[in-house]
Amino acid sequence: MLAVERRNQIEQLITQNKSVLVADLAKKFDVTPETIRGDLEKLERQGVLVRTYGGATLVESVDDMTIQMRDTINYEGKHNIGKKAAGLIRDGETIFLDASTSSLHVARNIKDKRGVTVITNAEKVVAELAGFDDIRVICVGGKLEPKNMSYIGRIAEEVIRKNYCANRFFFSCRGATLHRGLMESSEAEAEIKKAMMDMSETSIFLCDRSKLGKLGIHVISDLTGIDSIITDVKLDEEWEKTLIQHDVDLIQADKE
Repeated sequence: MLAVERRNQIEQLITQNKSVLVADLAKKFDVTPETIRGDLEKLERQGVLVRTYGGATLVESVDDMTIQMRDTINYEGKHNIGKKAAGLIRDGETIFLDASTSSLHVARNIKDKRGVTVITNAEKVVAELAGFDDIRVICVGGKLEPKNMSYIGRIAEEVIRKNYCANRFFFSCRGATLHRGLMESSEAEAEIKKAMMDMSETSIFLCDRSKLGKLGIHVISDLTGIDSIITDVKLDEEWEKTLIQHDVDLIQADKE
């Protein structure tokens, strides 16, 4: 079977089943897992799917995933981004973390910091940092959104805008494009991110490869609203030029 024929069949399978596993595909097509991973990488670049740990999921189904499921998407890339972001945080600083899985990776990498205050609307971040005496955790409260395990709504927004400010805001979103900026699928999540952005001295966009070129419904900000972008892939020339024009620092996450 030609590679293009195999990829066409993989596309049909993921359209029907919403997700696929590398091991199952390797067995079905009698090829190595490495070959299947290469197929999935090509299909991801075409916008057909998003690779996850051990497989892939249909692009359209990502917004329906729980945070536990989304945490498997490009896990290594998000880990590297989170580690790089944590390196920017100084002892004694106050930071906002949104309810994205990328921010959860930041939380996982700051447990050795001293005197850091974390303000978040993410239940998972609260649980991750609970019990660390040198890290102060503040949860904004509000209405719990079970799928994302995040606090949203008017109360959460007002708590942020009326009570807190931070040195840095680390966040991610549904997608980012050069011409439309940063977008989110949920209006409520977008409003929380806007509030944190407005109340922070600097905003750092955690942009793993699954976010580039993806569209959302609700605009958070154009590229002028961020100070830095941390990514796990090399951006093309147009992206690099645009970021320079908007005075946005481009930071490449180190691979382990």
